[in-house]
Amino acid sequence: MRRLISVSLAAALLLAAVPVALGLLQGLSRNRGAAASASLTCSVKPSCGEGEVAVFRMSGQANAHAQTAEAHPTTYDYTVCCVGPAGLSASCSGSYATVLRLWAADNAHVASNDLSYGTQVCLSATDTAMNCQYRSSCGSGYACLATISGTTNAHVADCDGSDDYATKACCAAGTAPPVGGIAEVPDIGGA
Repeated sequence: MRRLISVSLAAALLLAAVPVALGLLQGLSRNRGAAASASLTCSVKPSCGEGEVAVFRMSGQANAHAQTAEAHPTTYDYTVCCVGPAGLSASCSGSYATVLRLWAADNAHVASNDLSYGTQVCLSATDTAMNCQYRSSCGSGYACLATISGTTNAHVADCDGSDDYATKACCAAGTAPPVGGIAEVPDIGGA
């Protein structure tokens, strides 16, 4: 009789534990979805929509000069717009990553983030680290913000596959940048 009660009690506990375990698994699945929703998505277009952040502006979609998002907003016809994690901004303070450096705030050639051009173009987010690097293709989780003709004195183009440059400025949310906002020394030939 004791054995029957023990088996019945064990079965009852197992049946009670199954819904709890399923609830935990569903919670984990939801958390993974939340992390995925914090990913960064960027595009080049005439203007940014509601909830999008203007990162910088381009004089055209190919062979273009750049300007900061704040400099003469109507001068250039194209804007690099991004959506992503909470508190996404183009601020160069707090935990940020430098996307590019500009020779000046307006009508500028660009350089990679490790060179000394005076004007930074950055991405930051509340409670989320950002990382920007240069690759021949942006890896999983990375968004292409622009393509660049070289590491210094360069022009920019969009990432649409037509008249792009070989080097892509790729950024991601959720990866820690090194101290100072410089995410990585350019790896022009890497994948």
